[in-house]
Amino acid sequence: MDAISKMSLIELSRHFAYLQNSELCWQRLEHLILQQCKDNFVQATQSGQEVDAMSVWWQTCFELLSPHQIQICHVNYRDEYLELFNRGPAIIDLHGWKLCAGDRGQSLVFPRRTLIYPKEKLTIATSGRSSAPNFASGQPIWNNHGDCATLLDPSWAEISCWKYGTAAHSEVAISQVHYIRAQQKDHCDEYVEIANLGSAWIDLSGWCIQGDKSQHFEFHSGAVLRPQGMVRVYTNLHSPQTGGFSFNSNQALWPHEGGQARLLDYRNRQVSEFNW
Repeated sequence: MDAISKMSLIELSRHFAYLQNSELCWQRLEHLILQQCKDNFVQATQSGQEVDAMSVWWQTCFELLSPHQIQICHVNYRDEYLELFNRGPAIIDLHGWKLCAGDRGQSLVFPRRTLIYPKEKLTIATSGRSSAPNFASGQPIWNNHGDCATLLDPSWAEISCWKYGTAAHSEVAISQVHYIRAQQKDHCDEYVEIANLGSAWIDLSGWCIQGDKSQHFEFHSGAVLRPQGMVRVYTNLHSPQTGGFSFNSNQALWPHEGGQARLLDYRNRQVSEFNW
């Protein structure tokens, strides 16, 4: 069976833009929604409820797709809090959802009426002294060197994952250095490409690119790398489609004869190296 045919709705939606066989993706998506609609309709009629097909269709689509509105958008390991963002049009009740911090069993199950409104953020604190939803911990839970936050829905399907520092090292790599050729004069389209090989959002705040000729670029606070995505840091060009990052250099940075580019995290630990 094709790998796409085995994907859950969560997995399919997360990787949809990066999967090669788009036609098969649409077929799988249609199958998942239609099958769930049929199951819900049968359950409703067997329980004696008066239902119509369109109502069941709408409710099923909402239940299946609304969790994808929610994503982890920030982890502040210094001030010990995390933020969730509702990027969709509906109010979502997080009752029964689970938030996991790191790999040491630190978790929070949201109580009833934990609502997150459209286009708004919800802050989750570490300390139990906070009036916001919290982990009720008297100790820091976010590792300064790197950590992972995972959000699960009530069925414990992974909805969103966020990594920073050492927790992200194995999933990020310099995938390409596009240097100018000997006969080229325009160096604007030089770039270093950074790829996310995993399914988590990666916080690039404070990470930097360095070269063996003293080249240096630092990602600003709030810079992120989306799941299975990539960004490019151009020599002297701003491209919003690939992140909008640039060295703003009037001179070529990456010689065609050969060189080295390195990616370092916010504590100057090497994440990836590219040689040509």
